Amino acid sequence: MKHNNIRVLSVIIITLLFVFVKAPVSIADDPKKVAILPFNMNADRDLTFLQEGIMDMIRVRLSWKGKVELLEKGVVKREAGRFKGSLDKDKGLTIGKALGADYVILGSLTVFGESVSIDASILDVKKSEELFTAYNQSKGMNEVIPTVNQFAQDINAKIMGRYIRPPAYATGPGFEGGPEYKRGPGGLISVGGDAQEQKFDHVQTIDVDIRCIDSGDVDGDGKNELVVMDKDTVYIYRWAEKGFVLFKSFKGRWSPDYIYFSMADMDGNGRDEIYLNSQSRNDVISSVLEYRSGSLAPVADGGRQFIRVLDLPGRGNTLIGQKRSPTGFARSVYVLKREGNSLARVEKLNLPPMADIFNFVQGHITDRNSVQTLVLHSETEYFFLFDAEGEEVWRSEEEFGGSLLFMESMPMGHNTDDPDMIYFSPPLFMSDLDNDGSNEVVVCKNASAVGRILGRAKFYTSGKVHLLSWDGSDLATKWETKKLSGGPVTGYFIKDVDNDGRPELVISSLKRSGIIIRSEKSQLFVMNLD
Repeated sequence: MKHNNIRVLSVIIITLLFVFVKAPVSIADDPKKVAILPFNMNADRDLTFLQEGIMDMIRVRLSWKGKVELLEKGVVKREAGRFKGSLDKDKGLTIGKALGADYVILGSLTVFGESVSIDASILDVKKSEELFTAYNQSKGMNEVIPTVNQFAQDINAKIMGRYIRPPAYATGPGFEGGPEYKRGPGGLISVGGDAQEQKFDHVQTIDVDIRCIDSGDVDGDGKNELVVMDKDTVYIYRWAEKGFVLFKSFKGRWSPDYIYFSMADMDGNGRDEIYLNSQSRNDVISSVLEYRSGSLAPVADGGRQFIRVLDLPGRGNTLIGQKRSPTGFARSVYVLKREGNSLARVEKLNLPPMADIFNFVQGHITDRNSVQTLVLHSETEYFFLFDAEGEEVWRSEEEFGGSLLFMESMPMGHNTDDPDMIYFSPPLFMSDLDNDGSNEVVVCKNASAVGRILGRAKFYTSGKVHLLSWDGSDLATKWETKKLSGGPVTGYFIKDVDNDGRPELVISSLKRSGIIIRSEKSQLFVMNLD
């Protein structure tokens, strides 16, 4: 019963997030000041982490530079702390006036047995009145979600002065009102046209709990190998006539917890190095490995930082790094260069504050004459697009990504027995897949039957890989794979993995027997893109 309540709470929070994401204030000469108060949490257990999650998530999604000024969370909490008991309308207005806010957001979540109730309000401080309220009580989400969605539409229309279309639900051939699909490059499908059968050219199950995949010329023979990684081992496969055959495997020392790797020949010796990240509970250790004399050997110490090779506009393959902090990622991402057996910082990248080393790409997305930064915020799983000056120019209306890999955040004064979970972003890169001169953004979209549980364990039951392209007003799905059932997508890339001179889309997906219990197996999917 406890797990069911937590799942229900997670769905409510995500729904609330959608409400407030789409509800900035109306456009005016001066930005409107908004105070987000701690929600009242009424339950038979400590829900502090959910209370903090609501405030943080609303802040991330409500931010709108030049239009909305979100009052600093600590300042708001200190002012709210002056009042005893639950926060109500009168207290909210008093707090808003003391802080000089134009609007105040407050609400409560109540759990009693299987019953879940939601109560949320937006207050106009100057008029001392409630603009909108939403309330519902039920034993499920069927009645709550429509109420909150209507609440969101009212906020959009009356406060922000615009209509935001509701989130799109997954549809397809055979669903009334759903789009039809046509076949694209390889077996990818696109909205529009006639539905056609979609097939992968190769599907293979391997006894590895895959966390990451990539491909490169490991041994310098001019042919690419497939490299996969689980928690403590790196596996190298070669393509044979009937599929992938294991060539070598290398188990890490001292009980590693591998989380990510990337591959590139950065020293120009004809062999792709493996840039590997491993973490402990409190730290991260990276290393650069190269295949030598039949074994993977360390050729450089990456230090106590995350490292990644990313294709950046005007730079090509670039080695970047970022430190870890007690609360997650350190503030800045740096360009690195190899100096002997160590990595040195060269310069700091100019990135939006929400970007981390794994969750962004840069390139010509909306304009071929300028460089934009696209960020997949790993906590909300929404996309944010920023121009060269760091101004937000677009954000998605639906979630993408979804990863099972996380690190534990333990800020000062936090209960170390119950740390927060900070999830890593899944792979994100760009490729001109259909050779039309415009890059597509390649990203997975994992589906959950129980919703995203903020700050706690996540469960995904299936996944797809999407290719997104700018259509003039939106970064919309241009091509996508069919749904891969059984477990989430854990990795993907576009390279010539079978060495036939043509690129393939390669995807890894966990193969599990249930939502929580999974076997140590994964599936590899290969799709020719000719």
